[in-house]
Amino acid sequence: MGANWIVALTIAWLTCPVNGEATCREVQLARDCEALCKKNRHGEYVSCELRVAVLLPNDTGYDISTPKVLPVLDLADDHCDAMYAQIGAIDSYSNCVHLFLGPACDYCVAAVGRMVKFFGAPLITTGGFTFDFTEKKTECKDEFFMTTRIGNLAFRDLANFFIAIMNKYKWRKVHLVYATNGQSQFAGRHTCQLMMKSMVEYIKKQSNITFGTFDVETTMLNYTEALQNHVGNWYGGKSGQTFTTFSRR
Repeated sequence: MGANWIVALTIAWLTCPVNGEATCREVQLARDCEALCKKNRHGEYVSCELRVAVLLPNDTGYDISTPKVLPVLDLADDHCDAMYAQIGAIDSYSNCVHLFLGPACDYCVAAVGRMVKFFGAPLITTGGFTFDFTEKKTECKDEFFMTTRIGNLAFRDLANFFIAIMNKYKWRKVHLVYATNGQSQFAGRHTCQLMMKSMVEYIKKQSNITFGTFDVETTMLNYTEALQNHVGNWYGGKSGQTFTTFSRR
């Protein structure tokens, strides 16, 4: 996404308040630095400044981290931790930011995403993969109003992909085997658990599919023993009726 597009989107957000209000708060908080542009005594715009806060982890173990974008941005480290992300957001708001870029880790996006609609400062993120972030966000009552995902893929899309495969081959049983903290570099803590949570949400909408789940981090067994105990022959049968999916480290 180009810088000009982000600036244009932010200006639209800030100049077109919801129901005439700048934020979702019942009592608006006045800030001297709220305006994007300054006027001279003749009412002419003389300068504009868009203040942006970028919240990302410093740890390069994550796919999206500060060292990877540091050459072009001045960033705040959120440690991929919801607590630090909240502190960073509050500090940034006190410094009169107009826009948040990031966080990228799902728990951080959730924490900050619930706050920004009361700040009146929109949040744009490449994260937010869990199904909650793909729900409607058009009104103040919506949980993540003023949060916009710009990523190409969400866990919802993976769930719909698997469901489409199951329907195509008429598979009616699925066992979801995963490691809670697998693929943490992708969306932070509990990435695989969050993906399976999204998967379950969409599978439950299918009246003709039966499912089970198993977290391999809860057992001392190896994969072979775990499959024997938790999958066994219950998912056996005629070809084209069963499906087992894995999410591993």
